[in-house]
Amino acid sequence: MLRLAKRLLSKGLHVTPATTEIARHRMLTSSSATTTANSIDGISLIFLSDGLSVDHDCKTNLDHYMDSLGQADPANLSSIILHHHSHGGRKFSCIITNPFIPWASDVAVEHGIPCALLWLQPCSLYSIYYRFYNHLNQFPSSTNPNISVESQGLPLLNTEDLLSFVLPANPFGSFPNVFCGLFQNMKKMKWVLANSFHELKSQAIDSMFDIHLIRPIGREDQAVDTGVEMWKSEDNCIEWLINNNQIRNVISTANGEYRNRIEKL
Repeated sequence: MLRLAKRLLSKGLHVTPATTEIARHRMLTSSSATTTANSIDGISLIFLSDGLSVDHDCKTNLDHYMDSLGQADPANLSSIILHHHSHGGRKFSCIITNPFIPWASDVAVEHGIPCALLWLQPCSLYSIYYRFYNHLNQFPSSTNPNISVESQGLPLLNTEDLLSFVLPANPFGSFPNVFCGLFQNMKKMKWVLANSFHELKSQAIDSMFDIHLIRPIGREDQAVDTGVEMWKSEDNCIEWLINNNQIRNVISTANGEYRNRIEKL
């Protein structure tokens, strides 16, 4: 989101990112960027109180954290918009949200502000989620768990190719409910901004043209990289790979994208 903010600023637009107090605490303690209490690399930020302390363990209490966000932050965001307008600020022309705060579109509609979704995962996943949560395709169910999914712009997807969120046995607590609320309210979003470029995911993007407009934001511009991190990276794995002289097999994994199987490298 901060990289997108810097791109928009470079075009002469006024941008004010908003995030939670917990996120600010993580950025201040983990980031290598020039970070102060209210700005990162010169970008002014607004912080929302999520009703929890910065020491709250979000990993083990994730459902409670998501519930707290949904209860506290819509009113907080609305108050920020009203305060901005009452103090002579420019009218907001757009609110850009991410998949994990679907209530932002409700606040945008309440204030008559167009809303866009910044989709951070591959466009193929957006297509799968949208079709699943809006019941546009048949997906595996408890009565038919081994069904294959046919989706325009994607190869035939078997059960083992699909994400856990769209399977009957889903272990991820509140996240499916968050995504369900997001994709069933997409009519409130004017645009979907994909963290991609058209040539990379042309079939998945084009397959959604008649359903919801996806606008790729293009290749990442390294010149505007913020260098902001919310967790300190661990170098132990890289050191082990470099310094270990024994012959070993290394498996690299990535979450969130369907890839054709490569039988032999």
